Amino acid sequence: MLKVNTRVFRKYKDSRHPACKRASAKASREIKKAKYNFERKLAENIKSDSKYFFAYVRGRSNAAKKLGPLVNSEGEVTDSSEGMSELFNEAFGKVFTKERLGDVPEAKWEYGDQQSIGISDITIDEEAVMSRLDKFEG
Repeated sequence: MLKVNTRVFRKYKDSRHPACKRASAKASREIKKAKYNFERKLAENIKSDSKYFFAYVRGRSNAAKKLGPLVNSEGEVTDSSEGMSELFNEAFGKVFTKERLGDVPEAKWEYGDQQSIGISDITIDEEAVMSRLDKFEG
């Protein structure tokens, strides 16, 4: 039904057209019906497949995942926001390196010299833009 809805919209290019409204309503009904049937099957099979049911419910929840408490390098447990942020900062700081700016190599130009490469010689005027836009409208 979604493919039919897309095809109808491509044909009429107007979501207020009666055919588009009908196709959209029918697609919405089918989606709701499919979701209802899927959830009903999940509920029916909860005894034999509870893991799948709870995975679906957990995925649908909007609850934020809580991090922590964390254990630092000395083995102390930290559950405060400030302490955990310090531990994360420490861990990420070890992963990322600080580059020495003196050792960065100079980039070489592959095609000609630096002055010959670029878009400095391109001019864009209002007439050229408007003529291109007019081609899209037609």
